[in-house]
Amino acid sequence: MAGANLSAQATIYGDATGDVFTGAGGGILDITSVEVTTTGSDMNFKINLAGDPVGTDWGKYLIGIHTGAGGDTVGNGWGRPISLSTGMNYWIGNWADSGNGEQLYQYTGAWNQINAWGNFAGPGATAQFDAGFGVTKGLNFVNVQVPFAALGLGPTSTFSFDVYTAGGNGGDGAIDSLANPSQTISDWGNAYSSGLSVSYTVPEPTALALLGLGGLVLGQRSFRRRN
Repeated sequence: MAGANLSAQATIYGDATGDVFTGAGGGILDITSVEVTTTGSDMNFKINLAGDPVGTDWGKYLIGIHTGAGGDTVGNGWGRPISLSTGMNYWIGNWADSGNGEQLYQYTGAWNQINAWGNFAGPGATAQFDAGFGVTKGLNFVNVQVPFAALGLGPTSTFSFDVYTAGGNGGDGAIDSLANPSQTISDWGNAYSSGLSVSYTVPEPTALALLGLGGLVLGQRSFRRRN
């Protein structure tokens, strides 16, 4: 069991569809839900979308995280017009084009990039790969992976967060917000202050182990039935 790949059941956060001011991208900026799972020491945010980010890949997928006091209430790591009113301690900026990429920032009075993964200079550039980080995409989803320790979290830690979509322009605001079932902004450069958020608790390792053991037992029972 020590070497098993143990996963917690996904915690699913739904979002209204059609709550965006633009149909640009054919739905790649319209969040339908986000699934959060913990596997070993890493967390995955699977951002489900109304459109296909493989066929149309210019969208940006952003996560603002509140872990405690001292966060930024007016900005974020990318300097976009997006904020979290409770205070943003971490910012995960992701893109689905040019081979995919991810940047993690922490706020300690100022925003500092503390880790990154991906292709930072377009096709053909040398990629940077940091363990535990990664961005993948498929039909109607973008998946973002980050070690929970990189966010200052451990087992049983609870944090609040919001997930946003945006366009490729550096001044774009939050076209959609996971936590807000209504339209966020009415034009690309409008500012959005997220007063709503959702919360997640990192499961204990014992909970992950029990879930994995349960899966093995069910698999054995199924095998015995077939034989």
